[in-house]
Amino acid sequence: MKNLIKVSLIVICLFSSFISFSQGENERSPLLPKAGDFGVSLLVDGLIDNVQLNSFSTTYGQNILFGKYYYTDDLVVRFGFGLDVNSASRTTADSVGLTLVKTDSSVNNFVLNFSGGVEKHFNSTKRLDPYVFAQLDITFVGKTNAEINSSTESAAGISRTERTIKQDGGIGFGITGGGGFNYFLAERFSVGAEVAFQIQYVSEGGTISDNIVNTPINGQASTIVNSREDQINGTIIGVQPNAMINLSYFF
Repeated sequence: MKNLIKVSLIVICLFSSFISFSQGENERSPLLPKAGDFGVSLLVDGLIDNVQLNSFSTTYGQNILFGKYYYTDDLVVRFGFGLDVNSASRTTADSVGLTLVKTDSSVNNFVLNFSGGVEKHFNSTKRLDPYVFAQLDITFVGKTNAEINSSTESAAGISRTERTIKQDGGIGFGITGGGGFNYFLAERFSVGAEVAFQIQYVSEGGTISDNIVNTPINGQASTIVNSREDQINGTIIGVQPNAMINLSYFF
């Protein structure tokens, strides 16, 4: 993986150097996008015999929609948006003799991401379009809510237990800077690669409340209230996990 990153960096540097010395006065190729054009990008993943197209993802592993807008011929606005809503529920029922135990459980949370940045393109050839870029990522992690409700039914009656667990979410900030290139195989259609350096700060968690209400067959309901703190703060600095190869199409 490290060798792949090094090779990509060398390739980008060689392309950039070659173009800077030999293509400064050329007219813009009709294959390249121009001011006002909009494009979308997908990642190329897998080996030759198992190539797959995937969406871009954040450090959290969240898939995001990723697009680019040519503000001018050489200045591009890049942006991404992602929303994951996770919700799951489960129902079980077990009988032991004349006793029936039912359990209903559910959990839900969400992750929301906004990404934005700029690209500066320079000295493009007919097909090759190198650039440098900077990008800011903001990720919101919603609260996790879980409920576990169980009942035990017998000839004597029904007893119930209701448990509610709530955990604080978090927020993440990321700054990315790097370089890449697009190689246009046809008009408005390109294959390219990027490598970048990232700084990521994440603060996740906080208060976890765990409340249990027991309702017996006979008598008063009782409540147990538990609360604890569990928070993670971290900073990640380094090169992107891999060199990203992408396909882009502009409209």
